[in-house]
Parts: sequence; structure tokens; C-alpha cells
Amino acid sequence: MAQKVDKEASVRKFSEIMENIRNRKFARMYVLAGEEPYYSDVIIDALNSTVLDESQKDFNLSIVYGNETDAGQIVCLCRRYPVASPYQLIIVKEAQQLSSLQPFEYYLKVPAPDTILVLSFTGKNLDKRTGFYKSLKDKAEVLESYPLDEWKVPQWITDYVREKGYSIDQDAAQLLAQSAGSSLRKIVLEIDKLIKGTDGTTIKVKDVEVNIGVSRDYNPFELCKAISERNIMRAFSIAEVFASNPKKYPVQATLGAMFFYFNQLLTVEAELTGGEKDFFQACQRAGVFGTMRVREYQTAARNFPLKKIMGIISLIKDTDLKSKSNYGGNATDGALLNALLTKLFVL
Repeated sequence: MAQKVDKEASVRKFSEIMENIRNRKFARMYVLAGEEPYYSDVIIDALNSTVLDESQKDFNLSIVYGNETDAGQIVCLCRRYPVASPYQLIIVKEAQQLSSLQPFEYYLKVPAPDTILVLSFTGKNLDKRTGFYKSLKDKAEVLESYPLDEWKVPQWITDYVREKGYSIDQDAAQLLAQSAGSSLRKIVLEIDKLIKGTDGTTIKVKDVEVNIGVSRDYNPFELCKAISERNIMRAFSIAEVFASNPKKYPVQATLGAMFFYFNQLLTVEAELTGGEKDFFQACQRAGVFGTMRVREYQTAARNFPLKKIMGIISLIKDTDLKSKSNYGGNATDGALLNALLTKLFVL
């Protein structure tokens, strides 16, 4: 049975590590792993800018890669003395490519007091059965990060933009989330692009359209909105545009957005069924924020009760299977999408 992942604990650990770095409370070793590399990037950048002054980096900063060295050589680096600095900083990127981690087990028994070692295992979780993992206990700061739940991405975008001294409209955050996916690395790059290309301090839908290259008028979430309103004419009009340009509007991306949308709606219904009487609170727990968005989901909930939502999700999964296999026969992506809408509206 798979062990339940405590994503909130991981985020709290990240915040704790960052706070200690800001206060110059450094660990002798940092082991950064997990499926979301953004957090590792931030910690490494913080250490790189905090541990050493620029004048100290020539002799005391070493950045190596797992496929170009081995653990024994890294340990030898750790045993060197810093030059005109209280610390030396050694950063190992792509540490998952090291052939063996055993030398670190011996190193951790007596770690060098003036060396800060960072091992970054990009996109990989640690094997907790190994001697290496067991040797880390009380000897290293260990962070295993996890991908952000899709329904939390718009709020994460809003919070990150606020930290940068800007604000972002809810619709713009939703559109950016749909365009960039849940990879925080990619999202941050897109936000930095938006901030540079935005006049003023508020990022709007038009900014996402111009700077990221997506159109609000024709994107999967507009299709979902049309469905939620049972606006059949608009839904089929958008589907026609998608069908005319399958490279720009791949059906898998459309189906993914539809699944995300109706899965959120299903979560809202589950909250209400579970006893929550406040629709706004139910939406917040499902990751739906903003007055306009909540009103949209109120309309969707009226038009599609629980049983119909489950039917829609089943239809989406069936269409996705057909689009990725021979089950769809010779049907084009546009034909599959039109068939899905037809079945969906007669539920």
C-alpha cells in the first residue's frame, strides 16, 4: 500500500530551511530531492547568495554534476580547507546520476565543520531503505518536494506574484495555470516574463495573451465555461475552432482542462454533500477562488448535479482513451470532441 504523502509538511520544511539560511544558520549538508525541482533551485540560489561573498567564491565555491564526478571525489573536495572564508560551499547538481552514495555515509560520521555540501537529486525521491538515507538522520537537512496539486496552481501563482510586489487578476492566474501546467519552474519563468512585459502593477488577461501567447477567447477553459452555462452554440463554435487547428489546440490538452474543471466541480459537490453549507467555502476548499469564478461554478452546479458530473468525467476519460489509441477508429480529434459535447449535453 502506497504511503500517503504529506505535501504540507514538505512546504513547511522548505520554509524552515529558507528561514535558517536567511539567518545564516547553515547545516553541514543539504539533501534536496523530490519530483518538484523548483524548491531545490530556490534553496541552492539562497545558499549561493548567502554563504559566500563574491570575493570568496573563486576559491570556495564548487559546482559539480553527478554524471561528471563520483562521491569519493566529492568527499575529497569536502575535506579541503576554505581560503580566507569561514566556509566553502559545494553544490552537486544531478546527484541522482552518482554511481554510489556510500562514501557520504562515512563522511557524515565526521563531516567537515567548515564545508556546506548540497546534494540535489533532480526529479527523484530518495530510497528510504538505503544506508545513505539512514545516515542522514540528525546529520543533514533533507527536503523531499512534491508537485503542486493542479487545483492549487492559480492560488500559488497569485501568492508568488504578490511576493514580487505585483497582483494578478483571477482569470489571468487561471489562464496562466492552464497554459503553463503545474511545473513551478515553468510557471516562475512565465511570471517573470509577464512582470517584465506588464505596464503597471496588475497582471491582466490581456498581458497573458500578449506575453505568453495564449488566447482567452479560444482556450479550453472558455469551452468549459460555455459547457457550465449550457451554452450549446458557443461550446460547438469553440470546438469548431479547435478542430480547425489541432496543432494549436491539441485535443489531449482540451480534455485535460475539461477533466481539471469538472474534477474541481466534483470536489465542490463533495464538500456540499459532506455538510458544508457555504458554497463560497466549498469552492475555496476545491481551489476555486474569486467572485466571478465562484459564480461560474454556482451556475455549473445548478446545470450539472453530482450524477451528471460523474457522467461527464467518465465521458472525458473515454474520449481521452480514444484519442490515444485505436478505439477511436478513424475519427479526427475534432470529431471526437464534437461527439463528446453531444453526449455531454444530453446527459
